[in-house]
Amino acid sequence: MSRASVLLVNPNTMKPPIAPLGLEYVADRLARQGYDPIPCDLAFADAPDSALAEAIDAHRPAAIAVSVRNIDDAYFASQDFVLERTAAIVRRLKHLTDAPVVLGGVGFAVAPKEVLAFTDADWGLIGDSAEFFPLLLDRLLAGQTPERIPGVVHRTDDRITVTPGQSANLTAWPTPERRWFDNLRYFEEGGQAGIETKRGCPGTCVYCVESAATSLGLRLRTPESVVAEFRALLDQGIDAIHLCDSEFNLPYDHAAAVCAALIAAGLGKRIRWYVYAAPAPFDAQLAQAMARAGCVGINFGVDHADAGMLKRLGRTHTADDIASTVQACREAGLAVMLDMLFGGPGETRESLARAVDAVHTMAPDRVGLSCGVRVYPNTQLAHAVAAAGPLGSNPHLCGTVEGNDNLLRPIFYVDAGLEGDIHDIVSDLVRGDPRFLHANPNEIDGNYNYNDNSTLSNAIRNGDRGAYWDILRTARSD
Repeated sequence: MSRASVLLVNPNTMKPPIAPLGLEYVADRLARQGYDPIPCDLAFADAPDSALAEAIDAHRPAAIAVSVRNIDDAYFASQDFVLERTAAIVRRLKHLTDAPVVLGGVGFAVAPKEVLAFTDADWGLIGDSAEFFPLLLDRLLAGQTPERIPGVVHRTDDRITVTPGQSANLTAWPTPERRWFDNLRYFEEGGQAGIETKRGCPGTCVYCVESAATSLGLRLRTPESVVAEFRALLDQGIDAIHLCDSEFNLPYDHAAAVCAALIAAGLGKRIRWYVYAAPAPFDAQLAQAMARAGCVGINFGVDHADAGMLKRLGRTHTADDIASTVQACREAGLAVMLDMLFGGPGETRESLARAVDAVHTMAPDRVGLSCGVRVYPNTQLAHAVAAAGPLGSNPHLCGTVEGNDNLLRPIFYVDAGLEGDIHDIVSDLVRGDPRFLHANPNEIDGNYNYNDNSTLSNAIRNGDRGAYWDILRTARSD
């Protein structure tokens, strides 16, 4: 008999739909601790308010978990403040029940105090919340004080405080069964499924929320557990997977071990998978191993190809690293996407031109161009912006500047030295080259944002599967 029912709400309604991997892992841990996880997936709900009311009426949950995957969509072109809709869902839940509402997820961890205050949720968890959520529930249901549980965010005396997080031992976690959410429907309508092989990132990017959200370091899963999770999805009919690691090849040895395990298990020819990766350390040996293990495409978050801009963005690789990595992938038969981030501190028209020229020479399959660097709370970039004085007097800031001191609403850094609209400048540099995917709000067909992208949705409906950039690569060449 279960100890209590816990409602797990996925508020993410973007299309194509992305399966809530974090909630899937939370559900698995709850079940193993004797709780009854009840998924409430608003991604497929025709009437979200009614779906919430029906789930609460049917199950009378003792607590409710709401995943905050994103604060916003991070696109200057659209500036979609996703958190506003999540807050509305929390308000609806609190109207329907007295059960405590607990927030978690990577978006929540970016600014836990600010997000808890904005949404008016009761509790939150940062870090490896699947490990510690059952402990929080134990204390809440027993009427005890849970403040000292690692990663708990809570209100005391009209203040919001955060208990320092603690790493979970992912090597000791049983392989998730992947049975709680409708993964096959997500595969059919969203084109892919997700798996984590580890958590954390050792990078020092000035804009990155990963280092801002936690200081827990790298937590690695065993390659054998990763293989078992691949099998669990394959048994459901899912053979296109995107690994959700921040950078698959950090550390290099772990990436190589995962590939070796997949090859040894004979899965390399039965699955197709994609990753995010850093351009260094990366070599021909790893590229060949990834290809034999079933990898078909890699998205490298290179940010730039100008030496000065790379340094100012906190990156340690060079343009030569990017070029050699693209070549290694080409020789291994792997498709390559380079993601660029333009407009950061010190950006000039000359640095933009140098970067675009360099990427032209490297000849990747696709290049994603984001103009404007989202200033997220608690990042190095946010601290630099704060040190420069009031937001309203900072000439480099665009988006929601007034009344946004906590930086929750979309706000972007675009160096004022560019002296012009960065989107138009970049469009002029890449015009005519279909490899460049550019989000330009000044052009009708210039936004490659995945959300509500009709070309992408139609391709998935017609049977395409995989990373969205790769699906668009094929669709746009038809």
